[in-house]
Amino acid sequence: MANRDSQQQDSVNFQRAFYNKHWRDAEHVNMLKTARCAAIINAIAKLKIYQPTILDLGCGSGWLAGILGILGPTTGVELSDEAVEKASSRYPYVKFFAANFFEWDGPSERFDVVVSQEVIEHVEDQAGYLKLVHHVLKPGGYLILTTPNPRTFDAMPDKVRESWSRQPIENWIPIPQLKDMIEPHFAINQLTTIIPGYGVKGSYRFVNSRRVKNVFGVVRLGTAFEYLRLKFGYGLHTLVVAYKFNL
Repeated sequence: MANRDSQQQDSVNFQRAFYNKHWRDAEHVNMLKTARCAAIINAIAKLKIYQPTILDLGCGSGWLAGILGILGPTTGVELSDEAVEKASSRYPYVKFFAANFFEWDGPSERFDVVVSQEVIEHVEDQAGYLKLVHHVLKPGGYLILTTPNPRTFDAMPDKVRESWSRQPIENWIPIPQLKDMIEPHFAINQLTTIIPGYGVKGSYRFVNSRRVKNVFGVVRLGTAFEYLRLKFGYGLHTLVVAYKFNL
């Protein structure tokens, strides 16, 4: 048991060192992060909660928490102490904690919304992660989660997929498996994908064809076509909105 605990601590220390380096020079976000942010803000807007208390898990450099902090009182938790130090300086109206979420002494049933943007795939104990999210949410509170869609990444050219991310833990979750993991703790309001246009193999060659898109546009069904290809799992990332029920 002691050996296992030591191995887990070594893994956390390695991840902390990686993310300290990873976030050290982070300045601005790219267009994909901007698109994910827009999807998250849209999901929060649909909840119609005035000034929600928000927890941004794995908040990285704090840029998203800085935006969420305009919507309501926001807390960010991040493993990298260097990232938290920088984020605290940039976004003083957000409370930041440098902590391993599995060891964080955070309040129970405190938050209206927990945002988990591209985090669960970098966690070893994914089921335990969702259980902890349930613990910190108020009854009826909401989880808004994004994570890579493995089917779309598998439809990319091999070199593109392999270069996408090299973080210490990469455990992408297929949509059916993710649904099964979430449902013991939450009722799912929305499960879709976001950011179309990626993937060239198999059916993606047709779905992402510019010619096909133009045809739907000509007959004024472009918006419906994009909705359907995202709903049927052709987006780059999975988006889940779910609310907490008591176990």
